[in-house]
Amino acid sequence: MTIDVNNQASAEPDKQETENKVGRGRHRLDVPDSPLMERVLRWILEHNIERVYGPEEVEYDIDELVVVVLLRNGRPYIKPFIEHYSSLGVKHIVFLDNGSTDGTVEALQTYDNVTVLRSRLPFKQYNITLKQYLIEHFGRGRWTLNADIDEFFEYPYSDVVSLKALLGYLNENSYTAVITYMLDMFPETLLSAETPAANYEGLKDLHRFYDISDVRTWAYHDVGDIGNVLTNEQIEILQGGVMQRVFHTSPLLTKHPLVFLDGKIKPHDLSDHWVGNARIADFTGLFLHYKLSANLYGLVQREIEERRYNNLHGKYDKIHKVLAEAPSLLMKNDTSQELRSVNDLVGTRFVSISKQYMRFVENEAQKHGRYSEESRSERLSEAFFNARAEIAAYGQKTRELQQQLKEMRADTRTEITAYRQKTRELQQQLKKMRADTRTEITAYRQKTRELQQQLKKMRAEARQAQRQINEIQSSRSWRTLTAFKRIRKRIGGTLGHLRSRVQRER
Repeated sequence: MTIDVNNQASAEPDKQETENKVGRGRHRLDVPDSPLMERVLRWILEHNIERVYGPEEVEYDIDELVVVVLLRNGRPYIKPFIEHYSSLGVKHIVFLDNGSTDGTVEALQTYDNVTVLRSRLPFKQYNITLKQYLIEHFGRGRWTLNADIDEFFEYPYSDVVSLKALLGYLNENSYTAVITYMLDMFPETLLSAETPAANYEGLKDLHRFYDISDVRTWAYHDVGDIGNVLTNEQIEILQGGVMQRVFHTSPLLTKHPLVFLDGKIKPHDLSDHWVGNARIADFTGLFLHYKLSANLYGLVQREIEERRYNNLHGKYDKIHKVLAEAPSLLMKNDTSQELRSVNDLVGTRFVSISKQYMRFVENEAQKHGRYSEESRSERLSEAFFNARAEIAAYGQKTRELQQQLKEMRADTRTEITAYRQKTRELQQQLKKMRADTRTEITAYRQKTRELQQQLKKMRAEARQAQRQINEIQSSRSWRTLTAFKRIRKRIGGTLGHLRSRVQRER
């Protein structure tokens, strides 16, 4: 068997890059690094969790829904959250508190149809394990929705289709998961100060704007083979949005929170956004996401101090930097829109539907005496115009990007022209420097030759002088003169001695 090492090496970084992109994989701090460690963390969790309030077991039918929530310090959201899901027709809500200090647990105990659990295990390591526990404990053979405290679930044509009917549709088609996109909702201006109220009264009315102009899409199958069956090929992976525009972060907007635990599906498969071995429904749900609220500044500040989340791409640091520079942000701009109903998004990337789902909606309308050709035409035209509006917005965005590209190309051409001119000038300078250098080298070589000639002449003269000296020193006259100098020196010494003696005798 031959293994292509080069292909194998190149495939591994691609896999790692994809896992980082979708936030899925065992590189995450909150994902156990092996199946054995998964079992170990579950065993630890089972011995470190307690029931604080409400029933430990919840009896409900296959077409009823239980919402499960992992939270910490979510008190401002509790009232609008419970009211939203109660109006949706949810059977029961299970909250797992992870160390709240703002009275969250006490506030939850004032509501019926609520169970409150508590665990103080570290979120950074146990996030996935805690969420899997909730689904496995309350959702075997039934439907559960895993939502954060700032996520309010919606689905297309909920004004016609009840939650009970929706779950029945999912059961009839053997779907086991529903892809849900996070739509960031925001007010006109984002304030940094904490809201003084105990809860967010009028949360939906205040945070009624959304912006999908900076949303990027890529194919669902790009995540790789995780065993999921996609029944509607129009469903994509969404990323970015208003968080990209304002805070320069690119959050993954795609989740799989509504699941049916049938023994095959793997909830929170290596991520809290993904599932494995699921049969994906032919429509998409929507999470109205209210993170961009009055408590954002406090939440980010606490995260910077505590570092509880797996901040893989520095998301909270980027948000904190923007808020620190401009605590009061004008969120609404020309691409922002006001949301009246989830149906406003039918036909766009955020709410995908199939022909089968539309037939189901029409059947539900007929069943409850709410069907008419006028209403049917209105729904179809609404979906058509929504899609058309998104295409128009996409076209406008494309034109703007093309204009930016055109300007960038013009600027690039100008820079290239200037660069070429500068290069020619430098080449001329280099040419002149080379010519000057060659002249200097030629002069240096000439001077060197002259000096070498002078040195050669001086050496010859020195040798000639040395020969003359040697000849003089070897002549008879030089020897006589030398002998005379010695006699003179000796006589001079004797005369000096006699003078000294005469002076002493006197």
